[in-house]
Amino acid sequence: MKKHIRLEESLSETVFDRLLNISKSQRWLVRRNEKLNELFESCSCKDEQLFLCDILDRFTYIDSDTLADSLAELGEKISITWGCTPENTLIVAMDKSRYADSSSAIAWMIKPVLADLGDWGTQTIYKNLTDAINEVKDGQKFVVVDEFVGSGQTLSGRLKWISKEITEQGKSVEIYVATIAAMEICRGKDFSCATDFHSTIWMKQGLNDYYSDEDLEAAVAMMLGMEALLLPVHNFTKLSKYSLGYKKTQSTYYLENGNPPNNNFPIFWWKMWKTGERRTPLIPRV
Repeated sequence: MKKHIRLEESLSETVFDRLLNISKSQRWLVRRNEKLNELFESCSCKDEQLFLCDILDRFTYIDSDTLADSLAELGEKISITWGCTPENTLIVAMDKSRYADSSSAIAWMIKPVLADLGDWGTQTIYKNLTDAINEVKDGQKFVVVDEFVGSGQTLSGRLKWISKEITEQGKSVEIYVATIAAMEICRGKDFSCATDFHSTIWMKQGLNDYYSDEDLEAAVAMMLGMEALLLPVHNFTKLSKYSLGYKKTQSTYYLENGNPPNNNFPIFWWKMWKTGERRTPLIPRV
């Protein structure tokens, strides 16, 4: 096992000062000294380290205060702008599986926010789409909540499925989507099944929206070079599926204490080095 040296000893003064300055705004990095060590030691040169600094500086970091503000904004959007009430609305996490999902966490955390805005009860907030679809009444509003929307492909498909299932039950409802954060590129997807889609935070792609022409080609090549250090297949999952982030989304997003989306660059969350050695990723995900 490789023994890591102190971060300040492993970096040039230029890189260390840059990283120190970034950590003033990206406070989540402060507690990740060993993980930063491993990540930066894997770089082949100073240029790669400075490139990583650029990417880290672009991260959208959601701390507890930011999350509270976003939940309050969603609560007002749901209750005031969309005119949702406990009598005419069901709120549901964008989840239809049996496994834990971040959308369920948002549905749970928005409860006290809505409690301040009306007589909302537990029976109006669901953790599973199938149950909510079966319970929603004709003429009601149907609000889908989520934490993060990346490429928008999953949300687009889910909205079409929701609309189809409700229509087949002979019901007509207004569908809304409320999420904490979303990538700007998802705006190009078909969300026509929803009456409105609101995100409290909109994010740019980590490379495409910051470089152009030859600089963009060089940045992509540098990131792919870093990905080449990762194990191509782990637990039957191919790294190529997540190269530059799922669907090439190039996300740089982290919710404190959350499970980071696979839309993030895999250099930050993939579990294994190409050598077969287990990594300690900067933002591990299940």
